[in-house]
Amino acid sequence: MAAPDRPLRRASWQVVACDLCGASRPDVLGQREIIVRGRRCDHQMVFADAACGQCGFVQALERPDDAFLMDYYRDAHIGHRGGELHFDGPARLAAVAARVPGGGRIIEIGANDGAFCAELSKAGYDAFGFDPVEADEASGVEKGFLEAGIASVAPRSADAVIAYYVLEHVIEAGAWLRSALALLKDGGVLILEVPDYTTHPQDSLNVEHLLHFTPETLRELLEQHGLEILRDQPAPTVAYGQAIAARLRDRALAESPRPASNAYLSGGPARLTAAKAAYAEAMADRARRQQAAESAARLAREADPSGTASVFIWGANEYAERAAPLLAQAFSSVQVVDKSASKIGTPFPGLAAPVAHPDAAAEAKARIFLLCSPNWNEQIAAEIAAQGWAALAVIDAVTGERLA
Repeated sequence: MAAPDRPLRRASWQVVACDLCGASRPDVLGQREIIVRGRRCDHQMVFADAACGQCGFVQALERPDDAFLMDYYRDAHIGHRGGELHFDGPARLAAVAARVPGGGRIIEIGANDGAFCAELSKAGYDAFGFDPVEADEASGVEKGFLEAGIASVAPRSADAVIAYYVLEHVIEAGAWLRSALALLKDGGVLILEVPDYTTHPQDSLNVEHLLHFTPETLRELLEQHGLEILRDQPAPTVAYGQAIAARLRDRALAESPRPASNAYLSGGPARLTAAKAAYAEAMADRARRQQAAESAARLAREADPSGTASVFIWGANEYAERAAPLLAQAFSSVQVVDKSASKIGTPFPGLAAPVAHPDAAAEAKARIFLLCSPNWNEQIAAEIAAQGWAALAVIDAVTGERLA
């Protein structure tokens, strides 16, 4: 629910046809309504999750208007800033080097703060990064390749176009891809990385994602647009992702793509069945995570019924997003802390205070910690003990169990 003292921004959501086959035969999987707290207002996100009844591609049946999305990203999106690599940097650089000649012209769409473009420049590439969300902050980025817009890039001038975790956010996949390919030389390489709905449906169903690709659907989209999938594929550089590399072979299809292939359409029923199973898995996982958050919040209240302790939620991620509003109802001081330089100082959904470094806990008189890392909670608990930070409770928000 939106805060009563904050304006609520609503979009005009419009039903669209399938991005892969153009059919208007959606099989609705479920609906999610999420209120996202931004810097200036709250944003209402309403997702009608659907799989195409003809080809099985999973997507948001309704899409918001572009103006709403740009306002949302500028106001509520938490990007990675500060030059920190939040991905496997060496693997990403190696994937580019294996497919793009040294010194080649590379355009990164969705470059965030330009951290990877900086690595490409160091490696000798002529790298240009663009991010519409970061464009108005470019003056604060100490990298000369971050410019105000992509319009300054000459058509068909790039040896490679790369985009990491961008395609799943766009309103229309085909339109975005055609604009990207317009920058690519004939024979140039496109490298994309997106969430993998097959293996990580929960991560794909992010509050900002409109399109949910499997390896098969991603390959079909690129082939429709005249791209040849390369034989040796890069490995994903984020745990929940999938990566693909392809070469532009047919300029005519890049501008006017072919319809979905018969081979692709013939697999529609099987993809639809798999899409439903993955969605059910994601919703069950979502319910488990919510239950763990509620259990963690209950344990915190039991540790301090007065609500006067300072609560530190360690880990600025989706586990924290579930726990924070529950704790804010019972405690007067709730703060998310994280060691990531790209997150510190950014706003966090549902809380007034921005993300802080864990050292913020040092001055508190009474502490409760909620730990939100699926892989590192035991190590974080050991660090809390090593710092000598006495705590009323140390709680694992991933499992909903008390650690100390």
